[in-house]
Amino acid sequence: MTKTYDPPLTVDGHSPLYRVDKAIKLAQQRVDAAIDAKRHHTNQNLAQEVIKEARDALRKTEKLRALRILEVAAASK
Repeated sequence: MTKTYDPPLTVDGHSPLYRVDKAIKLAQQRVDAAIDAKRHHTNQNLAQEVIKEARDALRKTEKLRALRILEVAAASK
């Protein structure tokens, strides 16, 4: 369920997008963990709520990344 990004997620610690990209990776891991938890636990309502919160966090970090890309582009002009 990994999404591809343009530009790709960076692993360079000196990149201006590094912190945002790291947050996206962590949010993706949380979503995957929540989906795995839903498969293995009986409380489906709680698991579904955790998945929803994890996906919301992922959306927020993706929006933050888009804003950061625009800031970096504006600063380089």
